[in-house]
Amino acid sequence: MSDCSFKIGNVVVKNPVVSAPLAGISDNTYRIFSKAFGSALNFTEMISSYGIHFNSKESISLSYITEFERPCGIQVFGFEPEIILEAAQKMENTADLIDINMGCPVPKVLKSKSGGYLLNDEKRIAEIISKITLNIKKPLTIKFRTGWDKNNINIERVAKIAEANGAAAITIHGRTVKQGFSGEVNYEIIKDVKKKIKIPVIISGDINTPFKAKRVLDFTGCDAVMIGRAVKGRQWIFFNMLMAFCDKNYPLNSNINSNDNISDNINDNVGKNNIDENNLNIGLNHSNYLNYHPLLVWRKKFAELYLKFIIHFKGEEKAVKEFRKYLSWIFKGVAGIGKVKKKIFTISDYREAISIINSISG
Repeated sequence: MSDCSFKIGNVVVKNPVVSAPLAGISDNTYRIFSKAFGSALNFTEMISSYGIHFNSKESISLSYITEFERPCGIQVFGFEPEIILEAAQKMENTADLIDINMGCPVPKVLKSKSGGYLLNDEKRIAEIISKITLNIKKPLTIKFRTGWDKNNINIERVAKIAEANGAAAITIHGRTVKQGFSGEVNYEIIKDVKKKIKIPVIISGDINTPFKAKRVLDFTGCDAVMIGRAVKGRQWIFFNMLMAFCDKNYPLNSNINSNDNISDNINDNVGKNNIDENNLNIGLNHSNYLNYHPLLVWRKKFAELYLKFIIHFKGEEKAVKEFRKYLSWIFKGVAGIGKVKKKIFTISDYREAISIINSISG
């Protein structure tokens, strides 16, 4: 792989695979494991700027970063420029960069006029970004969606606003706010935006396989892909994606008709998630490492280690409750998970969790 590193301000991002901020998921343990499997940049869960303003213990705890998950950005959301600035200033000594979410479609975030709601107020976007970049030393990044809805697509304008006011990079999720996580991702528009600004652009949205990660990045010309829902409890997918980027012979156009135009069909063939990597004619050696699917015994060890890390950070009682969802994700597709599914959601301590893990059979 040629040098795919890039800089966000003074932060070096060593490869094009980035781990997304995920509410209730991307905690210290998640970020440590993500980095171990190849993520070049991590983010905290989205933190309320008002929570930081009012010194909420919960909000402040979300901003804690260990040295084993860096580089790591702290993502905040809010509506008032002064409050967001205050939060950024309080956290910049901890963070490698500050990220502002201006794309979240969750109703309670929109109700507070934060997240994706800000796409309706370009003047406020400019005010927030300029106020922060002038008053903090760490790089500032912004996460956007393409617009409020299909009739209000303004990602090109807000991307230029971000760049003009000092943002060091932007992330674009290729859906509108109103789409939420449904419907097709528009990679074409992100490709156009990338051509018109000079700061790094990270692309997000339905990128869930090595083939798709490579193809979308090559098509759009963006600097990195941001992966979120696809790797919940399955961070080895980062490894698969890195291998695809490393392999010069990986067939970018496999399963695409020779008469197809990639530009015209990117949303049809990639956006709809209808590409079956297992059927790609890439040879046994390629498919073995580009589509690494851990054996059951490996997943059991992974699950046990993951739980130990959560306990380290959060204590046993809280950790085992949170770990219930991870068990379903880690053993997704394993035939034996169905037999213990009911037990998973009643786990109350470490020993019980390990007993259930050991009882899973393929």
